[in-house]
Amino acid sequence: MKKTLKFLQDNHTYFLATIDGDQARVRPFGAVLEFEGKLYFCTSNQKDVYKQLKANPKVEVSAYDGKNWWLRTTAIATFDDRKEVKEAMLQANPFLNNIYSLDDGKFTLFYLKDAVSKFESMAGEEASVELF
Repeated sequence: MKKTLKFLQDNHTYFLATIDGDQARVRPFGAVLEFEGKLYFCTSNQKDVYKQLKANPKVEVSAYDGKNWWLRTTAIATFDDRKEVKEAMLQANPFLNNIYSLDDGKFTLFYLKDAVSKFESMAGEEASVELF
């Protein structure tokens, strides 16, 4: 998980893919947190992404470093709305304080369960895999 976390933090904007019925949906994300050995993300429970994750928790996260390497992580999104995780997310990603608050009724978190990250090179270099 450490390599995946660093890649996402270093590249700031990454993309989360969900399934909406029979249609794939992709959107940019930018807040990530390691907490209790799990990789966490956040969203609003008012957004379509939340509804899609509830209906089908299978996700992929993808990022590109703008040079040579890209990442694809497949996992199961698992919701966790404990206050201590929300506090940690807001502290680690201060820009979120302009969007969410602990008790706003919208702010929700999920972590990646059974995740597999694959790092691949545009130049065809050998890929590496990280399981967490």
